[in-house]
Amino acid sequence: MAGFAKRPHRKTGTAHHEKKYEMPVEKEAGGDSYITASFFDDDSDDDDIPDTRRRQTGKKKIVYNDDGETKAKKPNFFVRAAHAIFPMKGDGVAESVRKIIFDVAVVAFAITGGSVVYDIINEEYQKIEVDKKVEEMYKPVEQDKSSVQVEEEVKEKIKKELNLTDDDIKNIESEKPGIQVDFLGLYSQNPDIVGWISLGSEDDPIVNINYPVMQAADNDYYLTHNFLKQTTQRGAIFADYRNKFDNGKLSANTILYGHNMWNGDTMFAKLSRYYDGGVPKGETNDPMKFYRDHPTIKFNTLYDDAEWKVFACVLFNTQDELGEVYPYLNARDFKNEKSFNNFILDIMDRSVIWTDVDLKYGDHLLTLSTCYYPYGKEKADTRVAVFARKVRDGEDPSVDVSAAQRNPDPLKFSYQYRVEGGSWGGRAWDSSKLLSYSE
Repeated sequence: MAGFAKRPHRKTGTAHHEKKYEMPVEKEAGGDSYITASFFDDDSDDDDIPDTRRRQTGKKKIVYNDDGETKAKKPNFFVRAAHAIFPMKGDGVAESVRKIIFDVAVVAFAITGGSVVYDIINEEYQKIEVDKKVEEMYKPVEQDKSSVQVEEEVKEKIKKELNLTDDDIKNIESEKPGIQVDFLGLYSQNPDIVGWISLGSEDDPIVNINYPVMQAADNDYYLTHNFLKQTTQRGAIFADYRNKFDNGKLSANTILYGHNMWNGDTMFAKLSRYYDGGVPKGETNDPMKFYRDHPTIKFNTLYDDAEWKVFACVLFNTQDELGEVYPYLNARDFKNEKSFNNFILDIMDRSVIWTDVDLKYGDHLLTLSTCYYPYGKEKADTRVAVFARKVRDGEDPSVDVSAAQRNPDPLKFSYQYRVEGGSWGGRAWDSSKLLSYSE
């Protein structure tokens, strides 16, 4: 660097031009001189004696400024960064505390950030690999299933793709008499399968619910396991373990659970849009639009294909301290017509939507339940549930969505009134839609 004396570069075998050192100026009288034998030998030619100025121990390099004073080489970036980040000997208490807090924050961010990245990658894996693989096992037959030829063609395809034998197929049909050919492949891979649910489609820009429905001996296993029984955060769509499916005989109310995934897209996440509309920013605020676009749900079981008409959507509380905890998950079968009617009355009083769908005692109901926290999970641990009834034999599956409207005054639990104000004004929906009820 300019301004510092440099060690001469010697060329061997030929003449060389060397830059003579400018001798450091001696200090004032009485001071010590830098011109000592430790640097230069007075009796020798400096051309033949190597420069011995780098005699100190350690790895620090000594350089000289114009005044002949020594200056240590500046530590490299990594050393300086370490000193700035980590507590070091000689740091004061305040400085050490500051560094420790910073280090803890960095570690916490790395852990949580890593967790988020893992969740994103895992969810994409589930969508791209697992979902597609499972969908390929499902063989919904659009043609006449009573056709022996169609059934045999499907069986041959399943055997080839899943490496099954005729005996494998016969054993499944023996275990589950009446099972639809659509489900043979899925059942061969996981006998916990009880059906398949779909809402929207791959071409639907808003929602595409398309999953197998599982059932275990409890309501815990499929919270954290998928169809392939792999442990995963998203779990699976599953039926309440107390619901009946054998021999095609369903419970009066079949209850299905699914996670409301963090990405707002997969599993049962989109069901919340029946409650709040989920209108994207910039679009007209029409909270009924989602219902009008999706008035029915398909839920096929091992024994029967069916379409279900949505008739209600309710936000339920789970905490006693916040008000009423309505036991909607306990309504799986009804003792009599009165108990059925009372359940429907309770649900419709609380529903945020009114539809043109009628109901009567003897109808099969479908309840789809998922977590949803419009007030924040830390304040109110709530669930949103969508209710539908099975399309009756011979009934037109279409729905007059133009007659649907938003309930201006649903019955709420206490916490909602504390936050939003107001009180319930009483039953206002058209109870004549409940055909088995008369006031």
